[in-house]
Amino acid sequence: MDLERVLAELRDERDRIDAAIVSLERLDRPGKAGLRDRLDLAAKNHTSGANGNHRTANQLPGGE
Repeated sequence: MDLERVLAELRDERDRIDAAIVSLERLDRPGKAGLRDRLDLAAKNHTSGANGNHRTANQLPGGE
């Protein structure tokens, strides 16, 4: 058994777990836009324009 390889795999797993914890904590923030809100917004923006031609609120009809 290669101890260095095992340690590297454990560190990688720790990094993934830390990232999951941070994501869940962001979802649980009351009163602030959580990760879910930002992902929903990003998904809407990604699909809003044809061929990457996204419009901002100023470019939409009736935009201010």
